[in-house]
Amino acid sequence: MVLLLGIFKIANSSRAHSRIFKFILKVFFRRVDVLNMNSLPRSGPVIIYGNHANQFVDAMNLIAKCPRSISFLIAMKSWKRRVIGDAAKMLGAVPVLRPQDIAFKGEGKIVRLEVDEEKEQYWAIGEGTKFTQIDLKKGAKLRAIGGWKGDLVCAEDPISDTKIEMKKFPSATEDAPAPVCTSPVDFKVLPKIDQKKVFGEVNRRLANNGTIGMFPEGGSHDQGHLLPLKAGITIMALGSAAEGTPVLLTPVGLVYFHAHRFRSKAVVQYGEPFPPPPRLVEMYRAGETRKACGELLEIVTKKLGEVTINTPDFKTNKILQTVRRLYQPDQLKQMTGKEYMGYSKKFTTGFERIKETAGAKMVLAEVSSYMEDLKSMGIKDKELRLVYRVRHSYGSSEVLVALYGLGQLLLFLFTLPLSFPGLLLNTPIMYLSRHLALKQQVRALKASKVKVGAYDVVASEMVKWSGVFVPIFYTIYIVAAAVAAEALLVGDEGGRMLRWGIPVIVAVTLPHASYASILLSDVWYFSWKKARAVGRRNGEGFKKMGLRRLELVKRVRKFVEDNLREKTYANLDRGGVEEEEEEEEEEESQSGGGNGNKVFPENGGGEG
Repeated sequence: MVLLLGIFKIANSSRAHSRIFKFILKVFFRRVDVLNMNSLPRSGPVIIYGNHANQFVDAMNLIAKCPRSISFLIAMKSWKRRVIGDAAKMLGAVPVLRPQDIAFKGEGKIVRLEVDEEKEQYWAIGEGTKFTQIDLKKGAKLRAIGGWKGDLVCAEDPISDTKIEMKKFPSATEDAPAPVCTSPVDFKVLPKIDQKKVFGEVNRRLANNGTIGMFPEGGSHDQGHLLPLKAGITIMALGSAAEGTPVLLTPVGLVYFHAHRFRSKAVVQYGEPFPPPPRLVEMYRAGETRKACGELLEIVTKKLGEVTINTPDFKTNKILQTVRRLYQPDQLKQMTGKEYMGYSKKFTTGFERIKETAGAKMVLAEVSSYMEDLKSMGIKDKELRLVYRVRHSYGSSEVLVALYGLGQLLLFLFTLPLSFPGLLLNTPIMYLSRHLALKQQVRALKASKVKVGAYDVVASEMVKWSGVFVPIFYTIYIVAAAVAAEALLVGDEGGRMLRWGIPVIVAVTLPHASYASILLSDVWYFSWKKARAVGRRNGEGFKKMGLRRLELVKRVRKFVEDNLREKTYANLDRGGVEEEEEEEEEEESQSGGGNGNKVFPENGGGEG
């Protein structure tokens, strides 16, 4: 990463930064599809906003895949970090101090929460607290430590050291009950921060036809669905529009196939840009800022939902992705990123609309049971699907199927040794980077209330530490080559040029050889998976689950055709992502909602 920062300083331009990030992402990801980029305005003030599923990698993907120079909003906590903060400064990011970054533990305990429903007043009552002596002004928040979920917002300055009026307590949800204090709890104070300086800097850049990038969920997470968006984006958009700046808002969805895994895949999908409605701009000018921002936030959230795939939880996501795979034609090898996004969204949106029907519950239960049995037997649905497709392609000839498996095995045996030298040299780098990334994952999980497994931080940490270890280890390898050349060619006057040339050749070829080994690793890894699946085809358990899959495919397809009323996989383009090469647990997909008899909207609920 030290080397990377040096390159940043030398090549201090948006085009150079884009190329650097493209190279990094090309190494980390096997494929990144970009959809609907033509919708992004090439000039004028723009706010690009997206979901935040992969920490700093999200920003890298947008910089690498965007023709405009983006100034990102970045948390002050990250701005002050070494490496990440240095890179952010070079990229012209705008630092934002967040309340959670300066939160502190309050003295005493909250002993009860009082409510007067008639007067619509709410209070937090403390014991041993010093509300009037700390930074607990209107707009500050109280967060329980080991108590209720959700933050309580101060409606006014403290009444006394032990009593403070709060805004209406959050309502109960499926994930969190309404705040109740049955026993004394410790608490944190999240001070109210005046962001006028930040908003002013953003408005200044937009007025100069700049591009602001932000993730309005407020922080990176791995929930699988959008978190409530913060209102800051609406203040920036309406504030700029009120000053006469014709700002456009452009949503972008970032979808990852295992965000935390090396050589996974991703999709970046741009939505259609839209201006803040003139009616809301006039309301903002007239001082109705809260109402105007609230209405715009609903629009902003809806537009972002159209370019992301949201499910209530990870289990539901896995089931719906399996339903999609069971429905699609078995002979289909590939889908483009656009097709994957469009049809995944149609399935998640469609089933969300009919999830309470008996038929939908039955199908989802059968698929869930099928997945559990597969897991217990160590078989993957993709293996069964691959074997069926191969048999279908070769007319069920066991000889030809066996030859296909043999061909994949030979490809595995041929590419494995070719990739071995590069793997040997890069294994220490990969091991150390992943080890440190996993340690940071544990710390991030402990410090967060919204992360499920903190998988969203792993990729960023792996990229960061790889940037540190690559120049260190490659320097060691070059020095070792120089020492070896000197020792082997000692006393050989004719080999003087060779002694100098060997380390130079190693320095030039090492990066290329390393990348070639990564590409070869992709080949032997998937060749082995295919050969292994074909080799298991005649096992008793494999045969049994294969027959069960065929029956389940019939039921799923009939249910979809009868209830979702759309030939989902008609006219598919064959030039895209190889589905059999995706991992089983597709963490990127998420769900939607709605009602109506025709479950699939004409455009799948969104672009694509």
